[in-house]
Amino acid sequence: MQEFGETCLVARAEDGIHGYVIGFVTPTGTGYVHLIATRDDARGTGLGRCLYAAFADAAHRHGALRLKAITALDNTGSIAFHRRLGFDAKIVDDYNGPGQAMVVFHRVSPLDAVQP
Repeated sequence: MQEFGETCLVARAEDGIHGYVIGFVTPTGTGYVHLIATRDDARGTGLGRCLYAAFADAAHRHGALRLKAITALDNTGSIAFHRRLGFDAKIVDDYNGPGQAMVVFHRVSPLDAVQP
């Protein structure tokens, strides 16, 4: 993950990887989270929120003025997670091409989004 530098973060413990977030900052100042995941046994522990907070901090240091993520319409877990973190959610028709709507999340201030 050398291409992502400080915005690709991994949560490790003695028993392996518990979660990770992969994202980058666009030239226009958007901290885009491409992927965030936690191991099943780490869900509900606050790890996802901590990973997002660490990403937001790193993205802010690299010039991010806002955060963005996307998910599929049927990914109710991701939608609920992002809403709990204070993201606005909007369905955008044809986001991934004709007939492929996605839920697009935005948060204006990267650091206000996910305080642990």
